[in-house]
Amino acid sequence: MQDIQTKRKFPVQKSAFVFASFALVGGFLEAYTYILHGGVFCNAQTGNLVLFFLGLTRGEWAAASHYLYSILAYIAGILLSAALPLLLKRHSHIAVTAFEIAALAALAFLPAKTPDFYTYASVSFLCAVQYNTFTECRGAKLATTFCTNNLRQAVLGVFSAVKDRDRSALRRAGVYGSMILFFAAGAVAGSFAARGLGNYSALIAAAALLPALALLVAGRKRPSPPEGGAPGPAGQVREDCNGAG
Repeated sequence: MQDIQTKRKFPVQKSAFVFASFALVGGFLEAYTYILHGGVFCNAQTGNLVLFFLGLTRGEWAAASHYLYSILAYIAGILLSAALPLLLKRHSHIAVTAFEIAALAALAFLPAKTPDFYTYASVSFLCAVQYNTFTECRGAKLATTFCTNNLRQAVLGVFSAVKDRDRSALRRAGVYGSMILFFAAGAVAGSFAARGLGNYSALIAAAALLPALALLVAGRKRPSPPEGGAPGPAGQVREDCNGAG
């Protein structure tokens, strides 16, 4: 990942601003669903898988199914994000961002009596699509919907910087660390917004992505700069990113 420090240009969908926007929204949605919609973490599925199987082993199917909806929606989101580049070519990042904004705005106006699983399954789907579409920020493999791998990479970067006196490793650690901070800021904002605005707080998450969408649309008019190495398929596993939300 040493190319993170080179001065070559990257496509707009790999810009730090776009990733910071999605990391902010990722943290926001984690708080939003947990506080308002059934205590389910929707951004990653490790915790939901554990709780699902615990429910099965106890014979509590109703409790287990509470988490199954989120898991299935996440799987559907990964499949869609893998297929989108085949259908939309260069415009899949714009389509994903616009769809997420529209979906979050729609969730804000669901009637109060709507069952929680409609919201947390929808958010799980959106987070899966987001995670598997926005995968690389200026040469660094990043997750915008959870922090497990980002934390790992930040710690390893600091370790390498101390061990090898490598300033580039310290800068890489800073990239990962900054995304963790944006995610945390989003979670704090989501907590206050959820308690103050209720379901309408989803509009804040939608609005936070509007500048990123504008940047992506503007970048569409410029040819993408060449990058070293052939990009992998959208569904390819990139790193050990096992996260529990």
